[in-house]
Amino acid sequence: MKRSGFTASPRRLVHLGLAVATITLAACSTPGDRVTANCNGTEVSPERLFLQQLGSDRAIIKWRGNASGGASADQLCFGKDSNALPLSSLTRASETGLGHREAVLEGLEPETTYYYSIGGAGTAAPGQSFRTAPVADSAPVDGNTHILIVGDSGTPSEGVSEKRPGGKYPGQAAAVLKGYQRYAAAQGGEDLDLFLLLGDNAYEAGTDAQWQLAFFDLYADIIKRTQTLPTIGNHEMGVANMLLPGYLMCELMHVARENCGDNFDPPGDLHPMATAGTSTSSDPASYSSNGRSAEPDGTSMPYLDIFSLPTRGEMGGVPSGTEQYYSVDYANVHVVSLDSQLSARDATARDTMKRWLIEDLSANTRDWTIVIFHHPPYTKGANHDSDDVGGSSAGATIDRPEWDMRNEFTPVFEQYGVDLVYSGHAHSYERSYYLQGHTGTSDTFDPLRHAETVAGRPATGRPADGETYRQKSPTSGNLDDRVVYTVAGSSGKADKGGDQLGITADDEWLRHPAHVIQPLASSRCQHDAGCREGLRGLAVLGSVVVDAGRSSLRARFIDTHGDVLDEFVIQR
Repeated sequence: MKRSGFTASPRRLVHLGLAVATITLAACSTPGDRVTANCNGTEVSPERLFLQQLGSDRAIIKWRGNASGGASADQLCFGKDSNALPLSSLTRASETGLGHREAVLEGLEPETTYYYSIGGAGTAAPGQSFRTAPVADSAPVDGNTHILIVGDSGTPSEGVSEKRPGGKYPGQAAAVLKGYQRYAAAQGGEDLDLFLLLGDNAYEAGTDAQWQLAFFDLYADIIKRTQTLPTIGNHEMGVANMLLPGYLMCELMHVARENCGDNFDPPGDLHPMATAGTSTSSDPASYSSNGRSAEPDGTSMPYLDIFSLPTRGEMGGVPSGTEQYYSVDYANVHVVSLDSQLSARDATARDTMKRWLIEDLSANTRDWTIVIFHHPPYTKGANHDSDDVGGSSAGATIDRPEWDMRNEFTPVFEQYGVDLVYSGHAHSYERSYYLQGHTGTSDTFDPLRHAETVAGRPATGRPADGETYRQKSPTSGNLDDRVVYTVAGSSGKADKGGDQLGITADDEWLRHPAHVIQPLASSRCQHDAGCREGLRGLAVLGSVVVDAGRSSLRARFIDTHGDVLDEFVIQR
């Protein structure tokens, strides 16, 4: 990530109360050389440290606490030489929600590496650096915007207790990260430009403590160098009280259906239960970490206090006026984060978000446009089915945004040149054909009408199949009106058929007709129950890597071994 450059005037130095006696002078070889003063504070190692709003001339560095138990620092220094951070760069931080410190750096140079020290030391700690973005509409100097995407990765904090310190899914999110690192090393170790989160990145209720375990501890090395762009998932909204049918209660409690009567009343009866991730409120102030009351110390969800997201068009795009949805320009890519958890649940708020999206996309001039939100328009995951949203069942209520995002927003994506849409929620990997015009349920999908075709069949876009997609579709008469939709919610766990609530029938699991059939591209994959012949998805742990150049974009699904299990290419 890039940090904005800052040059202080003599007046500012006096205002900061910096005594001349504390200034350390650099050695001079001759009396005529310029004397340079370096910072001389004490380095602090925060418990969390991450980058926000990294552009070509500005950046935000956020941190909280001191990992060694000391006081949190309220200043930093930065510069182009890691061993000589100039005193003129000393920047005071302001305090934001949940005790975070935030330093806004402005006046930086494009595509320049900066090093920084929390606490204001003259030397940057290892790994504390970022590279500013290129100027508008330019690709990075290496010709490629390199992006990592994870969804539903928050399992390091799920089910953690004294008896189970590793939680319910020990090591699974870490294995996904390790897989990406193996892949990156094999590809030459290119630095990341963007890190996208698809929601549910802190289980089970999105508390501040769960964010520490599931996000800040796991991705510490990435987020202090790379800008993080998140979206809101259902687990970000905490806990809610719900009335669930008896059989769903059984499955939530992991009780076999045949034994359900021994534990609950007949399946038709409703039972109250406070469950994480089931809130259907459209009000962020209704966040609850325990299902009984709002957080004692605040009025909103921790997500909104942790991240500093652009609301006024600071990072390009049209101002949204809210951190719940926003847009960012980075190099040759425009990223839009929509709110399918809160704004999407209220008709008026959803319409406001849609009107903002149209205005934002209409003004966009970047080569590539990526949209992220949590609830997938097309999925047949084990725990979520995009067809099952029209009734009054608990699953339909929770997943209603899947229907609304498909019916109201996919036509906007197609009309205004969106290239890729990424969602999580379903704990699997599913990737669509190059789609246009499908807003119905899965049984209404017509591959020859709704998908890009080649030789009378839906095109996969895979180079291995000898084909790639064109941004301006020949099937559509050379219009940029097609989108690839991807579910990438297996970065912390991968649900197999019959898992979770059993929402998707076993014979439909990972078989949405809008999705590409996944071949067994890896020998390791063949030994996984979630990776078998004929499925239109993979119940395999992994992450997504997108590389966006000037003439082409490549997206890959990477497993825990660093193997590429699926990929497609779009040519401009």
